Amino acid sequence: MLRRVRRLVLMVVPAFAFVSACKNDVSIESDVLAGSYAATSFLVTQSGQPTVDVIAKGGSLLITIAADSTTTGLLSLPAGVLSPQGGTASMAGRVHQRADGTFRFDQTGEETFIEALIWQQFTGALVSTTFLSNTQFQITLRK
Repeated sequence: MLRRVRRLVLMVVPAFAFVSACKNDVSIESDVLAGSYAATSFLVTQSGQPTVDVIAKGGSLLITIAADSTTTGLLSLPAGVLSPQGGTASMAGRVHQRADGTFRFDQTGEETFIEALIWQQFTGALVSTTFLSNTQFQITLRK
């Protein structure tokens, strides 16, 4: 019985050493930023006012980020959200990664609050919870 255990150990230990010496091909990489995103949650709370669900009121935010960080898309706000009249704005521009790992959008030809928001990247999503002036923005964009 002792011989069997010794043989087993002599066979298993070299095999384990061989396997552990092999290169590990599994790696964890950060999520790819490029892709098409749509707002699945878009809440706006102005000081002293109830929270407004922009999507429930018919608004939307669609952004496509290309591999070269250029962006396209459309912001659509219904009347009564941030202004008495509704409106749309192009999301054409670029997305920039900041030194702290967060992101900002830079729109060309349009100026909206989206440019001032700070975004964090999660698996398959960009999320912003930003307070600007007297307004809290909570937006989740999902691929």
